Amino acid sequence: MKKACKFKSTVAETLLIPLYMRAKESRRGTEAILCDREAEQLVASIDYDFSRLDGASMSAIGCVVRSHYFDQAVWRFIMARKHPVVVNVGCGLDTRYQRLAQPDRAIFYEMDLPEVIALRRELLPEPDADRCIAGSLLETDWLDDLKSKHPDSNFIFVIEGVLMYFREGQVKELLRNLANRFGGGEVWFDVCGPMLARSKRIKPDSLRGHAARIRSGMYDGYQVEDWEPRLSLIEQGIYQKYFPKRWGAGGRLLGLFPGLSRRFSSMLGYRILR
Repeated sequence: MKKACKFKSTVAETLLIPLYMRAKESRRGTEAILCDREAEQLVASIDYDFSRLDGASMSAIGCVVRSHYFDQAVWRFIMARKHPVVVNVGCGLDTRYQRLAQPDRAIFYEMDLPEVIALRRELLPEPDADRCIAGSLLETDWLDDLKSKHPDSNFIFVIEGVLMYFREGQVKELLRNLANRFGGGEVWFDVCGPMLARSKRIKPDSLRGHAARIRSGMYDGYQVEDWEPRLSLIEQGIYQKYFPKRWGAGGRLLGLFPGLSRRFSSMLGYRILR
């Protein structure tokens, strides 16, 4: 019997979007940007009308490019650091641990709201090297607990498909909390551009008809350095520069104008200075 998914939080329900897009992509076989068999199995086990997402072509490619981009950032970090700890903040039903398959090299944590973690534990096994944390990303107890459990480790935080649903002040608070505790680590996240944040009508195609709202946006990645000087920009990734043939003519054209592309969305990585 399939698992019915009902969420108290409007934002929590959005976790099904990247899950479905990864599953669809994985079914492309040898042409897929990423292979995610677990996502395929999860979608098959959930009672939800995913068909409403089939017309969201830009989100379909955007979600898998984003997952691939962050997979690569985590892989590089694991390969370069001693005692790496990977923390997926707002993890939803992400399967990065399974995709990278590095249980002997790194410890993973999956952090999200209690209702999401309860669903995750029901649908996904919880290996010893990939543990769950139930809580709010604006709380600090779980951060202090991680730091005390792994005092000599190097941390990388990935916040994928999450921060655009929070207000700018809340985003600043989270980044400040990370900078206060995890010097020497990294934090990677994606943002919508200010154009989407300011508009009440324009939404990513996967959110059309959905109650979730884009509440913050950013154009220039160096803005974060002004918010928190202990964060140093590594790079600001433009979606359309990755797998350009998959974006169609309009997407490839947008990729030729990075400044314009950043007004819609981008992917960011920062070093946390000591």
